[in-house]
Amino acid sequence: MLYLLLIAACLQACTENNKQTVNLTINDSSGIKANIQSLVNIKQASLLLKDGDLVTRSDDDFESLALQNFSQKDRTYSHSGIAFKEDSGFMIYHCMAGVENPDGACRKEPFDSFVNPIKKTGFGIFQYQLSTAETERLHLVMQQNYQSNKPFDISFNLNTDDSLYCSEMISKGLQQATKGRVKIPTSFLHNFTPKIMGYQTKRFFKTFEYIGIDDLYINPFCKEIIRVKY
Repeated sequence: MLYLLLIAACLQACTENNKQTVNLTINDSSGIKANIQSLVNIKQASLLLKDGDLVTRSDDDFESLALQNFSQKDRTYSHSGIAFKEDSGFMIYHCMAGVENPDGACRKEPFDSFVNPIKKTGFGIFQYQLSTAETERLHLVMQQNYQSNKPFDISFNLNTDDSLYCSEMISKGLQQATKGRVKIPTSFLHNFTPKIMGYQTKRFFKTFEYIGIDDLYINPFCKEIIRVKY
């Protein structure tokens, strides 16, 4: 499976950019409860959210550390979603696979669950320069992905739309909502042969194009709002 090959290959280059705006702590004495101050800061950060904002997060598990290495400019984050305020508060639309989402379908979940400090190590909020009409269209695109149970793209293939990975869903959603005005840059790996446990596979990519998490916010259309590290 290409998804696992890429995860294993990228883990070998594991480094992380440690820029943060807010530093939080976790009281892990019980192993289950976050420090109250962490929850307060999450609440404060939620007050900065606006419809269409990009929310990124990080973790310290195997897959997250590996996925951070897809980013070539800022390796802080491993996952991303788009925020919209609905009846129960801000919800984050995102695509993922793995133990947290075994069926791999696009999902939505409350902001405080998406950035849960018991499970995650930090998050960021970034804002796109969108008109009201563009924001509404982006919400519609995210809802359509969710309602259709759009599957996770285990092949990381930008040439198809029948399945999507997290940053691909956001990039294509923005392009569709803005009618091509916002086009997120892509990253490339050249002469790439994945390795698993030190052994080269037979799969070879002369040029592999993808959208890194950092591509979503390091571009002229997006500005940083806040970064939080637990």
